[in-house]
Amino acid sequence: MRCRAARAALRLVSLYCLQYYRWVSESLEQRVRRLEDRLAINDLVVHYATLLDDAQWDALGELFTTDGVFGSPHSTTTGRAAVVENFRVKHAPFTWTWHDPHGHAVELIDDDHARGTVIGYAELGNDETTVVTSIRYLDEYRREDGRWRFARRTVLSLYGMSVDERSAGGLQQRERRRWPGRPTGLAELPDYQRAHPGYPG
Repeated sequence: MRCRAARAALRLVSLYCLQYYRWVSESLEQRVRRLEDRLAINDLVVHYATLLDDAQWDALGELFTTDGVFGSPHSTTTGRAAVVENFRVKHAPFTWTWHDPHGHAVELIDDDHARGTVIGYAELGNDETTVVTSIRYLDEYRREDGRWRFARRTVLSLYGMSVDERSAGGLQQRERRRWPGRPTGLAELPDYQRAHPGYPG
């Protein structure tokens, strides 16, 4: 009985290790390169938040590939210049913004492609109101001209509403997308069915 249990445990360990075999079998140089890539992608995510909040539009555009895409389930913008213009328009009503990426999962697909999920929070304000939103980005990254950039960034939200609405129980509403000046709508999160593609494996 004890031998049978030991063999079963060994099979489980073997299956567990198999998923990491690709990384274990790499050379030290390859493994260091992979760590450097992950750090570079993490920096990309932080630079996106700070450049967006500081309205550094040209530098923000450089974070996207030339054919980069930024979208949500309701709109999609393609091309670096168009993506930057979309940010300008969407942020025009606000005098300040704050984007805070909380957590980041990355899956390296090959030497020049990766995908990731970023969990974050943002506040956007002006003299009349402050809007708060809890968000999740589904990202595709590509190395272009020697730099990791966003090939595609899709934003989903749990809610988006004013501080006053949230304090008044707005999270209990079915339609939790309640941005000023925009039609109210259903939030995309929680994504119980994983209906939106792009999650790392």
